[in-house]
Amino acid sequence: MLRCINKQNEGNDLHRNSLKNLLGIGLVGMAGAVQAEDFPRAGYEGAPNGLAAPFAGDWSLGFPEPEGTIVSATTIDCLDPVRIVATGEGTIDFKTPGMPTPVPFELGVFEGRTTWLPADNSQTVVAVWLTHDSFHFYVTDIGKVDWPNPRLLKRCDA
Repeated sequence: MLRCINKQNEGNDLHRNSLKNLLGIGLVGMAGAVQAEDFPRAGYEGAPNGLAAPFAGDWSLGFPEPEGTIVSATTIDCLDPVRIVATGEGTIDFKTPGMPTPVPFELGVFEGRTTWLPADNSQTVVAVWLTHDSFHFYVTDIGKVDWPNPRLLKRCDA
């Protein structure tokens, strides 16, 4: 859960709540139930898991299109994109439009994917590389990945 742990972090509540609300948006209007196995759980062969540099840049964010459906939707476009900054070899800052400050994450590798561990030990994120210029972004709830509901990030300059 993304929430403030102490008074010193109160100013971070707004951007953490913005991130939580953005990532907590459910798939609306989908014909038929999406199964968790409809989306990949590991990146492509040779994916740069755990490295910050490949995530750096501007990204659009939306919902992926499961096979056999036409529900793909972009919720944040490249005119005012998601911004990811590599702050170290294995650390990033993640910022969506409207967030006053970015959320820092430490990156890790697990089973062919990248885990994003927030600096405040709140909600972990899992990223699965689809191509060099796109990845699925999954939120977790008490350590359980929400496999049926990824967000799709596409590099803006691709």
